[in-house]
Amino acid sequence: MENELSARYQQAFFDAVGQVENVEVLLSKGLVASTPKQLAELFSDLRLQALSAQANLTQLPLVQGALIETSKFLTQVGDFGFSIAKKAAAGTPPDQDDIDLMQRLRQEAAQISAALHEIQREAASGRMPWGEVRGRSNARLGRENVNGTRFRAIEEQVEKIPVIQYDGPFSDHVLLREPKGLTGETIGEAQAVEIAMEFLPKERKEGYSAEARRRVEGRIPGFGITASPRDGEGPEVVMDVSAKGGHVVWMLTKRDVASSRISLEEAVERAKEFLKERGYPEMEPTYVSEAENVAIVPFVWVKDGVRIYPDLLKVGVALDNGEVVGFEAMGFLMSHTERDLPEPRITEEEAVQRLGAGLEVIGDVRPALIPLPAGREVLTWEVPARMGDDRFLVYINAITGEEENILRLVESGEGAMVL
Repeated sequence: MENELSARYQQAFFDAVGQVENVEVLLSKGLVASTPKQLAELFSDLRLQALSAQANLTQLPLVQGALIETSKFLTQVGDFGFSIAKKAAAGTPPDQDDIDLMQRLRQEAAQISAALHEIQREAASGRMPWGEVRGRSNARLGRENVNGTRFRAIEEQVEKIPVIQYDGPFSDHVLLREPKGLTGETIGEAQAVEIAMEFLPKERKEGYSAEARRRVEGRIPGFGITASPRDGEGPEVVMDVSAKGGHVVWMLTKRDVASSRISLEEAVERAKEFLKERGYPEMEPTYVSEAENVAIVPFVWVKDGVRIYPDLLKVGVALDNGEVVGFEAMGFLMSHTERDLPEPRITEEEAVQRLGAGLEVIGDVRPALIPLPAGREVLTWEVPARMGDDRFLVYINAITGEEENILRLVESGEGAMVL
């Protein structure tokens, strides 16, 4: 069994070596390719090779997090490849920034490939004891091993790579972007506690007291607040309050909801009332679902009749008595800002005409601002449509007429899921 496990590690490693090498080769080919067809093929393959290398490297028996930077690099390379392939499919050649980034990524991939080949040579000579590496989890190996040292060297090299920016969801500038919806002055712990008490659902306001029990780091720094009943009878309510502006990021009431006695429609009305009482701008519910007797009601901001999907928040309503037991506004706080929306160039009727064959419109066509993978936003027409028993939401770019996205609506006993 030990030999079999070692053989699997060897296979994953040797496959990863070849795939990282292919990444470097494909990037070099991409620098000289000139036709959209060739670019689309090369960069589609680049994505496959990069993500396959990542998958194989993560199978190796290394200390957790040992290859986190290398894994991130390969994810970004794969996503960059997908971005270029999409541009090529649309007939858009890489611009100078894309070419410069290809050069950088190629150089880094070549260095990682060279480091992996050095480890490969040691493996071929029998000096890479995968079994011993695996055995470290049982504290049987108390000495340093060549394998761990080599991989740490690769990580240190990858950490030196400058910030990678491109049109993709894993681009550093997307991962590190600042919240747009945090407004107001910086508050202290005492103010955060006051804000938390004001935000509590009406069922929890009387007889409760709150205290700040932790500091919150991350994208939205703030205070972790816990509200507890003074007599000990009742569930705790926990929430995070942002240090900037005192915005509630999320809230959860720690109680089980054992039964379902109110309808989803009633739950939506309770959620609307909750948001109105807490001063949120005009929000509109979308597709409600149910989980463990709690209605999950997503809301989007509506401006001038346009659904602003990046500004999303969710409210959880207990279906036993209608109490609001959950709230989450991370998407809203990260994205909410005043926007100058463009005027559509494509009419509602023209958008419908661009639907795929066999689709039938089954509801109102509405303007909607939707997020794209890299954090950009685009104005679209949201077209509810049906093919047979399947329901879809098709998003047609209101400026160019291109089909931007397709979502499928799946109805279940727990409401609608959007896939």
